[in-house]
Amino acid sequence: MNKVFLKYIAWSFWGPFFFGLGVFVLIMLFGSLFDRISFFMKSSSDFNTFLKYLLYQLPYFIVKMMPIATLLAVLFALSGMISRGEWKAGMAGGWRPFEMVLPLLACSAAAAALQLGVQETVAPSFFMKAEYMFEGKMRGRGDWKQLVRREVSFSAGPEIFVTAHIFDGGRETMERVLVNVYEGGRLSTEINAARAVWDKAAGVWVFENGVLIKYGPGADSRPATSAFANYSGPLRSPPDSLILERLVPDGVSIRDIAGRIRRLEAIGAPVVAEKVQLYSKLAGPLANIVLAVTGLAFVLIVRMNRVLSFGIALATGFFFWVFMTMGQYAGEAELLPPALAGFGPALVFLAVSFLGLRKARVF
Repeated sequence: MNKVFLKYIAWSFWGPFFFGLGVFVLIMLFGSLFDRISFFMKSSSDFNTFLKYLLYQLPYFIVKMMPIATLLAVLFALSGMISRGEWKAGMAGGWRPFEMVLPLLACSAAAAALQLGVQETVAPSFFMKAEYMFEGKMRGRGDWKQLVRREVSFSAGPEIFVTAHIFDGGRETMERVLVNVYEGGRLSTEINAARAVWDKAAGVWVFENGVLIKYGPGADSRPATSAFANYSGPLRSPPDSLILERLVPDGVSIRDIAGRIRRLEAIGAPVVAEKVQLYSKLAGPLANIVLAVTGLAFVLIVRMNRVLSFGIALATGFFFWVFMTMGQYAGEAELLPPALAGFGPALVFLAVSFLGLRKARVF
């Protein structure tokens, strides 16, 4: 194969890609500007705070818009080759269609790797900073992460159950706490305390001003009751593993959400929503390759011009996003398995696009 021709095809991808990415990100920024400007005007925050809020959203918008930019780049590059007669010239020169589109697929894979890098490094932390700017500073919501819970009950292990009037994850305290410890399905210990504080150095919850009740092995045995000022009981699970803060899907990486799933499973909490988000995050970068294949099918079947390509990219990207969102909702409602909810929409798009490429005789 002529490497010069392949490099020429590959380079025709990156110009439209970065142009489209810039345009789409600007559209998202202006949309966010008009959507949140009313909150900014009502708050006491200065303009620098609002500007920081917009800048912190940039990595998030870049991640979201990369697949659509990849689609646009494929549409522009391939339609340009066809309009300039390069596609026919390549076919006449003995090139197979798949050989000529392979550089575009390779570029889409590189875009997927770039998206994964941004998604797993700067995007989560910057998105959480943007959330803090909006929820914490502009709206004045001190507990926007939902670290404070009232009247909660949860499992802290296979046979440890906790009830608390107030759980404050930020301060790592609990108020009016009741802990029931079971052994072999039988209640063995009960801790009733006014307050519990997490001792990070010792790795244990310290209960204050309460009563400890120990139950004997026999049904007729009398429980032993004792009062305490401080008691380091059996509860050793850190605060973030007992009641986790509100899940912000765009504010966590794949590694973070995998760790969250392990902590929730350890205390017997449901993890359906977390698993759906995990698979959706894994499928996100693959959307670049999926939409690249979709773009190839569009151009080779419809033979569109560049003006039409821009509209097609926006419409297809929006439809793909809606399809992915519907899959996530179906997964969280347990209508679909988490893996299918995350990867299913992309696989459906990919299958339909491959059928289009077969019709266009690319393979």
